[in-house]
Amino acid sequence: MADEAGPSDPHAAAADASKKKDFSTAILERKKSPNRLVVDEAVNDDNSVVALHPTTMEKLQLFRGDTVLLKGKKRRDTVCIVLADDSVDETKIRINKVVRKNLRVRLGDIVSVHQCTDVKYGKRVHVLPIDDTIEGITGNLFDSFLKPYFLEAYRPVRKGDTFLARGGMRSVEFKVVETDPGEYCIVAPDTEIFCEGEPIKREDEEKLDEVGYDDVGGVRKQMAQIRELVELPLRHPQLFKTIGVKPPKGILLYGPPGSGKTLIARAVANETGAFFVICIREKMDVIDLEDDNIDAEVLASMAVTQDHFKTALGMSNPSALRETVVEVPNITWQDIGGLEGVKRELQELIQYPVEHPEKFEKFGMAPSKGVLFYGPPGCGKTLLAKAIANECQANFISVKGPELLTMWFGESEANVREIFDKARGSAPCVLFFDELDSIAVQRGSSSGDAGGAADRVLNQLLTEMDGMNSKKTVFIIGATNRPDIIDPALLRPGRLDQLIYIPLPDDKSRTQIFKSVLRKSPIAPDVDFDTLVRFTHGFSGADITEICQRACKTAIRENIEKDLERARRRAEDPDLMEDDVDEVPCITKAHFEESMKYARRSVSDADIRKYQAFAQTLQQSRGFGTDFRFPEGGVAASGGGGGAAAAAAAPAAGGGAFAGGAAAAAEEDDDLYS
Repeated sequence: MADEAGPSDPHAAAADASKKKDFSTAILERKKSPNRLVVDEAVNDDNSVVALHPTTMEKLQLFRGDTVLLKGKKRRDTVCIVLADDSVDETKIRINKVVRKNLRVRLGDIVSVHQCTDVKYGKRVHVLPIDDTIEGITGNLFDSFLKPYFLEAYRPVRKGDTFLARGGMRSVEFKVVETDPGEYCIVAPDTEIFCEGEPIKREDEEKLDEVGYDDVGGVRKQMAQIRELVELPLRHPQLFKTIGVKPPKGILLYGPPGSGKTLIARAVANETGAFFVICIREKMDVIDLEDDNIDAEVLASMAVTQDHFKTALGMSNPSALRETVVEVPNITWQDIGGLEGVKRELQELIQYPVEHPEKFEKFGMAPSKGVLFYGPPGCGKTLLAKAIANECQANFISVKGPELLTMWFGESEANVREIFDKARGSAPCVLFFDELDSIAVQRGSSSGDAGGAADRVLNQLLTEMDGMNSKKTVFIIGATNRPDIIDPALLRPGRLDQLIYIPLPDDKSRTQIFKSVLRKSPIAPDVDFDTLVRFTHGFSGADITEICQRACKTAIRENIEKDLERARRRAEDPDLMEDDVDEVPCITKAHFEESMKYARRSVSDADIRKYQAFAQTLQQSRGFGTDFRFPEGGVAASGGGGGAAAAAAAPAAGGGAFAGGAAAAAEEDDDLYS
């Protein structure tokens, strides 16, 4: 009953997902703080004034006319005079265009406001104009622009900022080149203002306005990881001293051309930001990157747990596999319906040697090296290989048979050697050969194939399997739907010694496949899986998946049509009061009935008979199913007559046992391939 209730509850998956917090992007989330305010357009266009709501000023312990330090993006900050304005929203700050440019922010961005009580009166200030704003101006810039701008205004200035000074009908943009004392100061009546020197070129000024994190889009998780690796060690090195790890010395960004690697590197260089230990991510909601200090209780609460190591293992690849395309499977046993016997056999074959190697040492047995899956297409051979690699947490190298064959002499064998070298270097490893029949056909049967390349590849494959060290936990899984053409040498014990037939699913397996495929989908209570199972006799797992997908697509199409119809009715009659009820909340019987109209079998009866014939031939040639028994009481150490009689009786008994075993095997065939 629990399995049936799972898919029919559409809100269960969403509720579980909401409980799990994704710490991988925690560094990107803005922490709520009263001094973080949203930038709004200024009413007063003064370059030195910002406006706050009186309540906000009270929270920040600011008074009218105080000098405040504003921090923006790309590590930019400036100093301004704060004024109260009742018309400003409590969560906003009014900043004019010039100050926004100095902070590298736009309307709607976030800036932080800090008290700045130690601003001293300036002794000397050096400012220079921007060249394109003084074209055609004659006369003294100081008398026309700077003197009216600074006279009795007590304006705070910051080194590196620009400001607009108006005079008559013109405005000139100046840049503060140097201040004495410090980074910022207040221009008082006795402050000396120098404006001698070459004007600053606009191109040189714009070069300073490089890209930042906001200019990089679509790589949220990657940016979070990079900021963790760069920004945290620079801003808060005490985090890593607490944990006891050293920050990384470098990062390698890799990807196709044009994907943004250089852009990300420039943004990181400009913003100087990010790091790696998982337990630090979990504290991101209480650590403020912008603050200079971190609470002692946060540092004291940090500890590396087993879950952190498990997460790190799932995110990191072995260095031996960096040149090989390694697939990290996320398939579990729950994704595979039925095949319980095959799952158990795979666990014994692959999972036990990885998780319980001491048991094999105790009984003096080396684990099997390989297994061959054979059966009709669409029955889950590839899916099983991925699931077992995931369950035993082994590295997984997937090789498609035709990928190994090249037109160059000797290159195909070199590819086989390289793959096995990679597998041995990254043990425990599952080496999965899909479409094995393309490279393991019987030798001598492939005439005219570029000088017998397939035969040489097979010989190399056999050599590598025989040379596999028992201490290296490397398992070879082959999958084919043409077992009859595979070379017998590959199937002998010690190579692919376990042959597992993956049959078409029976009634129970088909029920589990339906529930497995639809476990995340909302299903109407009136959908009867037993009826679907009865009408899908002879269907493979892929065929059943296609039925479920078509039913889902039908429900999605109907849902979209209902939404469009509701929108059309509202457009025709705006006063129409209509409840926002989901008219297609789940997949119903009608959707499955529509899907079953297009259902088809991908495996014919003739194909099934071929697999049955191959399995029976294999059993007869290998003597499967013999009913062997030791003699009762053991072999008696009697005289020659007794020994001869026992020896003479043994073949007869053995023959009878084999005949009985063959009959039993014939009876089991019907169950195995039904």
